[in-house]
Amino acid sequence: MYATYHLRASEINDDVVQTLKNTYRNDEIVILPQNAYAEVEKIRHNAAFTEKLQQRIKDLDEGKGIVKTMEELEALANE
Repeated sequence: MYATYHLRASEINDDVVQTLKNTYRNDEIVILPQNAYAEVEKIRHNAAFTEKLQQRIKDLDEGKGIVKTMEELEALANE
């Protein structure tokens, strides 16, 4: 399960902790400050983008791309 909770440190109280315990039981819980979370999200996003880009390159190498002449591209641009 993946969930993100956004709250200030001052808002963490016994009720929040108990809710987390009840929800996740024996699962490991990681709490990150906002700047660390942003860095993790950036890395995760970049990894997903890199994977998609590598797949597109593989597709092109396998001849799965769409080939257009310069004239065809110019005609599309002028539509």
